[in-house]
Amino acid sequence: MNRTKIRNLTAQTGLILLILLMFAYFGFNYIRNISQRNIEIGYGFMDDTAGFSISQTLIPYTEADTFGRTFVVGLLNTLLASVISIILATLLGFVVGLMRLSSNKLMSQTALFYVELLRNIPPLLHVLFWYQVVFLNVLPPFKESFKLGEWLYINVRGITIPSFVPQDNSIPFHIITFISLCAVIYVGIIKKQMVLRGIHKRLWPWQVLLVLVPVAYAWLFKPYSMVLPQITKFKFSSGMTIRPELFSVVVAMATYTSTYISEIVRSSILAVPKGQLEAAKSLGFPSYRRLQLIIIPQAMRTMIPPVTNQYLNIIKNTSLGMAVAYPDLTAVFAGTTLNQTGRALEVMALVMVTYLSISLVTSLLMNWYNSSIIDRKGDLISKEDIPVE
Repeated sequence: MNRTKIRNLTAQTGLILLILLMFAYFGFNYIRNISQRNIEIGYGFMDDTAGFSISQTLIPYTEADTFGRTFVVGLLNTLLASVISIILATLLGFVVGLMRLSSNKLMSQTALFYVELLRNIPPLLHVLFWYQVVFLNVLPPFKESFKLGEWLYINVRGITIPSFVPQDNSIPFHIITFISLCAVIYVGIIKKQMVLRGIHKRLWPWQVLLVLVPVAYAWLFKPYSMVLPQITKFKFSSGMTIRPELFSVVVAMATYTSTYISEIVRSSILAVPKGQLEAAKSLGFPSYRRLQLIIIPQAMRTMIPPVTNQYLNIIKNTSLGMAVAYPDLTAVFAGTTLNQTGRALEVMALVMVTYLSISLVTSLLMNWYNSSIIDRKGDLISKEDIPVE
């Protein structure tokens, strides 16, 4: 072994030892300090009664529930805001990106103004603007709620819609829905394998039929009963209210992130060789078919990795909803629960691991999708899609 390898090995070993010593030092000090304060270490507090209310929940929750239940409530609220924001940001960013490439000056300049205005404002200000300026001042007060029959009420407290109570036959409905979803994905995989073998056959009618199966079951057997909103003097005694905090987080994250996605879409489309577009024109494809069959499939290969980064940013930035009291994982667990229990290490470690897990699962799914695009060796254009004069 030469001197260079010995020197590198010694430096790396010393660095590792230094890091381990730092962790040991901080760990020893932490244990000593909490021992002096008579604070225990562990997650036994998860079974203790929470004793505080949460404004918006996707599952039943009362103040008598445990801290473990508050963790689940906060996690579901984070996932709800993240999924809705990702969908809206993707759709909006795709449209704005195509507008940037339009030959119409009005459309392209409008998209440019949208991008440059929104992406240069911090996301926290986006959340505060939509909550403080828009929703709290535009929506009518509670006693003057805008209503649509007995089905919909809109006021400064949010949007109240009918709630659905599960019946005894709701479990079979969930099973049928899950099987239907898996079958739709399986048909999509079969379609991809057929294209790779040069077989072009429309299978989307089967996917539509599979989607209609749980819809038909719900129509015939009523697995959920609908409860209309009932308004009282100070609140709604029934129904489900979607609070403005959720709208503020979703709209802020969707509009802010869509500016970056639009630039990704624009640059990815411009990266497609011009010869592909000229070949499509020579075959007589209309503009929307050129985008659908030739430009977008090739642009997706360079589009997915940076878009994945934006999805991860959305998941992490939903924690900014804490500024407007949106009960996400950070506000409910790393905020109220931490203040009541004093278990800083346990609470923060669990929250960080949870965000890390969500991000890793998202990256795994997007990387799998990206690899499926790159490995695709079939023709981008199916024979049945070529226009016939």
